[in-house]
Amino acid sequence: ILSPMLWTSIATGKRPSKHGIWGFSEPSPDGKTIRPITNRNRRCKAIWNILSQVDKKCNVVGYWPSHPAEPINGVMVSNWYHRAIPIKGWTPTSIADRPKPGLQGWTHDEWPMPEGTVHPKHLSEKLMEFRMHPSELEAAHIGPFIPNFLELQEKEDPRLVACSKVLADATSVHAATTALMSLEPWDFTAVYYDAIDHFGHGFMKYHPPRNPWIPEADFENFKHVVESGYRLHDLFLGTLLQLAGEDTTVILLSDHGFHPDHLRPSAIPAIPAGPAVEHRTYGIFVAKGPGIRRNTELTGASVLDLTPTVLQIFGLPVGSDMDGKVLANLFDQPAIPTTVPSWDDIEGPKPAGMHLIEDEPDNQQDAEMMKQLVELGYIEAPDDDHNEAKKQCLGELHYNLAESHIDAGEYWDAYSLLDTLWADSPRDHRYGLNLIRCLAALERWPEHAKAIELLEKNVEETMQWAQESLDELKPELKEFGLIEDKDNAEAKSEATVNTKEEEKPRHPAERRRRAEKKKKLEATLRKLQWSLAPMDLTIQWLRIEHL
Repeated sequence: ILSPMLWTSIATGKRPSKHGIWGFSEPSPDGKTIRPITNRNRRCKAIWNILSQVDKKCNVVGYWPSHPAEPINGVMVSNWYHRAIPIKGWTPTSIADRPKPGLQGWTHDEWPMPEGTVHPKHLSEKLMEFRMHPSELEAAHIGPFIPNFLELQEKEDPRLVACSKVLADATSVHAATTALMSLEPWDFTAVYYDAIDHFGHGFMKYHPPRNPWIPEADFENFKHVVESGYRLHDLFLGTLLQLAGEDTTVILLSDHGFHPDHLRPSAIPAIPAGPAVEHRTYGIFVAKGPGIRRNTELTGASVLDLTPTVLQIFGLPVGSDMDGKVLANLFDQPAIPTTVPSWDDIEGPKPAGMHLIEDEPDNQQDAEMMKQLVELGYIEAPDDDHNEAKKQCLGELHYNLAESHIDAGEYWDAYSLLDTLWADSPRDHRYGLNLIRCLAALERWPEHAKAIELLEKNVEETMQWAQESLDELKPELKEFGLIEDKDNAEAKSEATVNTKEEEKPRHPAERRRRAEKKKKLEATLRKLQWSLAPMDLTIQWLRIEHL
């Protein structure tokens, strides 16, 4: 289950089938483009809406997804606030000529803030001051993460750029949060730091101890990034605790962990949201404050339990339609929670601060935000054909919803979605494997046997298609140095990555065009190679399960 789904479950106490956030991206209202997921698809109140309507002041910063900012009782800074785009009018050529922000930060002309980023709107200009752009980072900022950054900068290593973006993003989020905690009245503050996740996906592979498939030079260059990221967030946490004071209840949690050891994968599956394979199922949950038990291990907590527990802390009833529970063992003196059927049916006494249907900001930065999601590996680049892109996007959303149903034990609901998806996209074996899993849970064994046969047929046909597609692409792949011939062996054996540098075209526009082309070819090659991977053992195991 993906992070936007999980964090919305954290904020609502409900599963995705109830709250309506199902993935990283969504079709735009006109259906012509794909945009990053927004909070407009959320169908129920979040904890800050409930608290707003009982007249509690709320600060919400960087939550995923929280764009466009909701008109809550307090301040909301959306998850688009800190996303850096190139400074207008500046083409990077050297460190010496990079621009600097003014005393009040970057202007709107230099680094525009998307419409709907901040509520209330009059705080937008003031909060622009607290954003840090990656171009502002100095040696003292980067050095603890990548000591050898000067050499990597000369080589234009993209991992240095990625680390800089994550560090600047985290700094912006923290600066906005501390400013609001210091300058605005609040009863509740929620802040989402995504840097640990991004550092993990980008650099956990280089974390000690070195795995055999990691080159020694890469290990030496990037082995400090993850630890430095955690140290930075420890500093952030210290500041937040100081600002909050001893009379405030503080809860720190994550939606998942990361494999830091021998369980780190050597390769990322060439499927949407493939980087999730790096996740460890269990995250963290830590709490302190008045009435919170000390030095006690809490077991059985779920991401669904945060909102019911916060409602209990505020002395408010829990919605009976919430899937989570109050973590009673968290408290020195546990009390039986009171309940209401649903907070979504309760009005007032104050406005909840949810969006009106007609409020739809026109954001010009959708494409830039989508590009960042693609670079992080969360989604595939949308198809150039907008109808096909919309179909693929909706397919992923429905697949994610199906996985959520499986997690909840709602196998028939999941099966109904997967049956349609698999019929429409027989080459996507995720659909078939999860459909077979649902049929086993439902003990529908005749259909289970037929589904295994269909999967085996689809795998054979997909491998043949992938082989033919690879043969057709070979001239282009050779041109860009992505494959090399090996004595007329099988095409799939020929598809080995060639890491030697291409001669760079002189004209910058041509270099960019070829770089984009190469990226697309690399993505296609990975998908074809993934489709050529044998599944004999998987199918054998499914047949054994059937017996």
